[in-house]
Amino acid sequence: MSIDLVCMTFSALMAGQTPWRVLLACVLVVAVNAAGRVYEPRILPSSLDRGFWLACAGLVATLAAFWESASLTVAVIAAALFTFLAFCGRCVFHAAVRATRRRGGIKPAVVVGANPHGHRLASALLGFPEYGLLPIGFLDEETDRDTGPPVLGTPDDLAEIFRAHEVRAVVIAGQEGQDLARAARELGCEVYLAPEPDDLVLDFAPLREHVRSFPLLRMRPDPQTRLTWPLKRALDIAVALIGLMISAPILAVCALMVRWEIGSGVLFRQRRVGCGGRPIELIKLRTLKPVDAHESATRWSIAHDRRLGPVGKALRRSSLDELPQLWNVLKGDMSIVGPRPERPYFVDQFSATTPGYRLRHRVPVGITGWAQIHGLRGDTSIEDRARFDNHYIDDWSLRTDFKIMLRTAWSLLRPGGS
Repeated sequence: MSIDLVCMTFSALMAGQTPWRVLLACVLVVAVNAAGRVYEPRILPSSLDRGFWLACAGLVATLAAFWESASLTVAVIAAALFTFLAFCGRCVFHAAVRATRRRGGIKPAVVVGANPHGHRLASALLGFPEYGLLPIGFLDEETDRDTGPPVLGTPDDLAEIFRAHEVRAVVIAGQEGQDLARAARELGCEVYLAPEPDDLVLDFAPLREHVRSFPLLRMRPDPQTRLTWPLKRALDIAVALIGLMISAPILAVCALMVRWEIGSGVLFRQRRVGCGGRPIELIKLRTLKPVDAHESATRWSIAHDRRLGPVGKALRRSSLDELPQLWNVLKGDMSIVGPRPERPYFVDQFSATTPGYRLRHRVPVGITGWAQIHGLRGDTSIEDRARFDNHYIDDWSLRTDFKIMLRTAWSLLRPGGS
């Protein structure tokens, strides 16, 4: 990215542009390249792989930034100059990276699976250090193999081996499941899946990495580590502030109605499980008073409770009872979009019986979410909820958040209850 900024700044100045047009061109070229995944990390960087996008980004940026102040010819020349400089800069940088790796500047890695495929892959990495991964050993259930790099332990020993050998990458060439990959990612390792060259998955998954034509699939980073994640928090703050200001009169009327129906204690505070399993105190408008704290913590649903009055039913049907959660969002306990928070009692139960349930807590919980807009609220399948929530987390993007917000707003126009 820094190479592109320097090259575009130079090209724009050479075209006689003002500082603000230079800044606009820099922003646009970075945005276009980011959309083309130019800045995604690669195990073996190649300047030729980015040439097309560099030319497109330069042309779009110069045409958009210079359209009032320069002729088409000047804009095209500036784009060509940017493309040439950015390409040359990348060639120099990538050559320096490869030279550094050949001199020993490579990341210690372990290969999971001491099978023939794993050994062939390890041999390729050892023979070509420019790929940047040094296989120091294998993780395998059978620890008595003699050929090739040593077997350092079993997959269950990953954390100990990570600390002992300062492992920075894990290449999975065996049949181990998702738990190992996620554990390695949580430790800060780069994680690669290395399917066999004739594996069927290669006909479906886009292939961007290889080691001597052995295919590699890079594991996606956690949503919180992506460059766009801070924008999610900024969006939360903006929506929560606007929502609280707009809904203040509605909240006041609802609070008076709750006070009239069930008496004092208009706000209902309840302990829920948030991001990373941390407890949060969720705030809602009270729709009925539980018998005691135990009922509040362990009663699954009150949708058909006879104690629920007309005001409580109307608030739940319209979801107006959840408006105070905007304060939770403003505090940072929740997000606008995310898995719905659950009480600790049920989290323990569902985690023991539902695969993937605890994985829902990888991101902040939300007022609305992917499961909710698909009708999974109230007394619905916990397994389905966990699957929908984990899909949202694995495939998270700001575009998905906007989509969920719009669908939630639309659903409020035709409330269906919970």
